[in-house]
Amino acid sequence: MLRLLATAAGIGLFAAWAAGGTASRPFPHFGAGCARADFRSGGTTVRAERCGPARGSRAVIVLHGCGGFDTFDHRIAADLPRFGISTLYVDYFGPTPPPGDRGFCGGFRSGPDPFPVWDRVAADAARSLRVRFAHIGAVGWSLGAGVALTTAEDLHPFDAVVSFSGLAFGPELARVGSLPPTMFLSGGAHDIVPPADSRELYAAARRAHVATALYVYRNGTHNWPGTQGATGRRLAAQFLLKHL
Repeated sequence: MLRLLATAAGIGLFAAWAAGGTASRPFPHFGAGCARADFRSGGTTVRAERCGPARGSRAVIVLHGCGGFDTFDHRIAADLPRFGISTLYVDYFGPTPPPGDRGFCGGFRSGPDPFPVWDRVAADAARSLRVRFAHIGAVGWSLGAGVALTTAEDLHPFDAVVSFSGLAFGPELARVGSLPPTMFLSGGAHDIVPPADSRELYAAARRAHVATALYVYRNGTHNWPGTQGATGRRLAAQFLLKHL
């Protein structure tokens, strides 16, 4: 199931890579108010950058899309602290080097399924924050949304999740009842991931009595630029402030 999810995400989101972001880019730097906060997972040091206060009530891990760093996920990590939510931007591709300069946007080649490794990295990222923050969530975009959802369902490390342009698959839908409070956002008619995916996930969460919310941006895109991105981040922050 996880290989199916990852392969479909890679094929379907190739255009997102073409619009910006490759796995070969160096780890980003955010400047004032941010600092490196690497952690250990599965015997490997995983690169991460924390933005916002180093301790407090709320923090989220931020999981990038299939092309790697410096796309919409970068703006999530940099912007949420102004709402009172610290962020940890995680290089979850680190332990599983991508097959090429397209990251995982071109799909998978041979080799083991990386999703269990990514899930463990995301859970360990959350664990690294637990010693300094009372409530931990996850925000994922595109492929990162899939990692946030599967990690939440499999390992339960988060108190809330926000999924930007996440894919919906049968096994994930069947296990939505194990999610914490979760918000689903879609870029609308021009999103590479159809709005029906977010609506289906939301409906399944409602049926499972999970605290949830849905937002579909009219005529937006998968990359969440400009006003669309600012609106999405504001709504995500409101949801997280309520449930973390």
